[in-house]
Amino acid sequence: MNSSLDDQADLTPSQRVAAGVLADIEAGHLKPGDRLPSEPALQAAFGVGRAAVRAGIERLREQGKVVTVQGSGSYVSGPTRQSLSLSARLVQDIRDGITSGRLKPGDQLPKEPELMETYGLSSPAVRVALRQLREEGLIHSRGRHGRFVGPEGTPVRREPTKGEQIAEEIASRISVGHYEPGECLPGEVALSSEFCVTRKVVRAALALLRERGLVETVAPKGTFVRQR
Repeated sequence: MNSSLDDQADLTPSQRVAAGVLADIEAGHLKPGDRLPSEPALQAAFGVGRAAVRAGIERLREQGKVVTVQGSGSYVSGPTRQSLSLSARLVQDIRDGITSGRLKPGDQLPKEPELMETYGLSSPAVRVALRQLREEGLIHSRGRHGRFVGPEGTPVRREPTKGEQIAEEIASRISVGHYEPGECLPGEVALSSEFCVTRKVVRAALALLRERGLVETVAPKGTFVRQR
């Protein structure tokens, strides 16, 4: 950060953060599309707490100097951002992220609820904006798995769903003999309690295990580890 603490002695902690980041933006050290330093880095640079950093970034957001993408970070706004509509801003942010390399092929975009909260848009408006990017070949959709950078066919990198995580854990237990061939797995209620998820997520995990041929479900007895 460029600004010295001595020059900002009469400012509140959040004002110091806002003024320091703004100085770097105006000096060109932080350019449109650049990601701001992390909260811990800003805390160390200005000698303030996390609350002051967040309040300082909020000041810059209100001034249109930065935009925050939920789950990704805060970025320097482009010079024309204030004249853009909210949906156009969403499109431009993602397009800029792809152009700058911040968003790489296969990266998963924030979920629709996160985009709605970040940009103050309705669900239909978010979908229209994302459809524009999809028609440009910049992103593609994988149904319930989400939307990803790149055209159809681009290998994706995404966080596993809770159901996939549970399926992987149960598969690991089967591989080490924790569950023996022919043994009945714990019921849906027990598994949902163990993993702190809904029974719907447990059913999704069991379906994945069936697809892999690791278990079979016999109604109404339960789900059993298949013989190797």
